[in-house]
Amino acid sequence: MKLSVCACAIGIALGSLSGGMSIAQESVEDFYRGRTMKLTVGSAAGSGFTLYARILARYMPQHVPGSPAMVIENLPGASGLRHMDHLVTVAAKDGSVIGLLNPSVTTAPLMTPESAKHTSEKLAWIGSANSEVSTCHVYPHAKVQSAEDLRTRELVFGGSGAAGSSGIGAQLLKSMFGFKFRIVSGYQGSADIMLAGARGEVDGACILLSSALKAQYWSNFQRGEFSVILQMPPGNHPDLKGVANATDFATTEEQRQALEFVNGFWAYGRPFAAPAQIPVDRLAALRVGFKATLEDQGFLTEANKVGLDVAYMDPDEIERRVKAIERTPKAVVDKVLALIPASK
Repeated sequence: MKLSVCACAIGIALGSLSGGMSIAQESVEDFYRGRTMKLTVGSAAGSGFTLYARILARYMPQHVPGSPAMVIENLPGASGLRHMDHLVTVAAKDGSVIGLLNPSVTTAPLMTPESAKHTSEKLAWIGSANSEVSTCHVYPHAKVQSAEDLRTRELVFGGSGAAGSSGIGAQLLKSMFGFKFRIVSGYQGSADIMLAGARGEVDGACILLSSALKAQYWSNFQRGEFSVILQMPPGNHPDLKGVANATDFATTEEQRQALEFVNGFWAYGRPFAAPAQIPVDRLAALRVGFKATLEDQGFLTEANKVGLDVAYMDPDEIERRVKAIERTPKAVVDKVLALIPASK
């Protein structure tokens, strides 16, 4: 009965897929049986992205026909663009490799076309595991009490690259609202920047996501080892009541649109995808298996133990949100790009 339900669900999923993909001759179950899948992650091993990947890799195989094994490969660098390039150009296209991407890669072709080699059209979405809230945080040695202080105190903020979400987000705040950041790029990711802050190398960063805050740094936060002073669109996190949102500083609709353009991708905060050439039946099976994993009580219990928020978003909704961001008025996009100089 369980196999019949799965086959039916995959059939429905197949019906919703667009043309251009082929159905493999080998059955999905035969393909995955005895196989080891690779789940690539576009951030460092200590990141919040990797924590999601590790838990998912323990539960998803039992929801994929043939019950393949699943191993993780970290490919950090260039705020996820290195991973995106690997998934599109190097990774196997047969359904044996899927990726957990930094969602900022979906807007990188508009933000930094000189760095972004590929658009999201080269991906086949599987689903997202949560929605994120991006934050800015500071360390006690920065002597910052509130977001208003960002306009008066000169601070060194860490970033993972001028083309990445951390660098672009901080540059936008600096340029649009007069925040006195000096951004030092080149860190591998949030874990690297958090260590730099603890060592006193940087005063803060606009890189810490709500899931990583809760799962990895909540006790540090509660002990006062750093403070969260600003949240970004598309919303506020319920556990950060009283913390200002960047939209509070916006005085025009154009500024609000700019903030949404730069940060809106966090609505699909943990997006999983395969290369677009994946056979359609295998993609359908992975989509069904991914959704079932996020509903698996064992997965949910383990995620809850480490403080991970879980909220399924289906592939069509991810695509809709990506297209909405791409429809940002050109005048807003041009002004955002003009506000963001080369890394300084």
